[in-house]
Amino acid sequence: MKNTVQKQLILLLIGISTFVFSQETYLWKIKSKNGKHISYFFGTMHMAGETFYNQYPVIHRSLLSSDMVITESEIKKEKIIDEFAGRPDSNDLESKLSPEDYERLKTVFKKTGIDLRKLRRDEIVKMMQLRIWKSGCVGSDQYMLDGYIQKQGEDNGKKMIYLETSEMQQNYIDKAKISRYKSGTGVIKGTLKRYEKAMAANEKKCRGMQNEYLELKDRYIFDKSCESLSKGDQILLTQRNGTWMEILPALMEDHNVFLAVGLGHFSYTCGLIEQFKNLGYSVEPVPMKS
Repeated sequence: MKNTVQKQLILLLIGISTFVFSQETYLWKIKSKNGKHISYFFGTMHMAGETFYNQYPVIHRSLLSSDMVITESEIKKEKIIDEFAGRPDSNDLESKLSPEDYERLKTVFKKTGIDLRKLRRDEIVKMMQLRIWKSGCVGSDQYMLDGYIQKQGEDNGKKMIYLETSEMQQNYIDKAKISRYKSGTGVIKGTLKRYEKAMAANEKKCRGMQNEYLELKDRYIFDKSCESLSKGDQILLTQRNGTWMEILPALMEDHNVFLAVGLGHFSYTCGLIEQFKNLGYSVEPVPMKS
């Protein structure tokens, strides 16, 4: 994956939106086995922004208490633009869309700094869909939640660790054969129309999965096997969690860690919460409401 959309979409791609256990918190406290360190795990929703983060001061206090901040992958616009600069043209939309539709599409991406010709069709659809969701959920926020956490870590002098590279995430996406973002010309035109409608709407509303998160209503499943997940979800969740578990325990024995990853990574028997419990760690939810 080589754009900010795919770096911010992993939770949505997992497709985990049915939960059965609620803690009304997305923050968890984990004590190291050697008793020397306290770490915090925070489950993110990539459509939330800095307003959500600042609404619950305990999140920031937990980050400040750490000496290391760990996130899924680095999100920096300037690096993303540089990645695209050397990419060959990746779509044929100029010849497939009408001149009017193509100009409308170019207008959408004009302020991104990315040449529309460098984007694959699926990336174009994902980027427009993200901005549709963002218009209703994030409002005037300048950052999405994961990017804002990275900024807070950097601004406060924390050591920054990223669990995955862009290439690693793209490989997971490809292996999972995600099909929900089909990229036919008709899909692009339809998404463009929905994008323009969302941008023109006077009333902004956050609905469904995103709204549940913002209201602290998302729930966890801790006792359901990951074998019940689809093959694609097992790749995006089970395999990635397994890879992360190869490095996280050792880091937490030597550091006070603040880990921020998609909330879906905390559920199911293969989720990070249950895996740390099974390893004998003390794991407990931290109330977010004061």
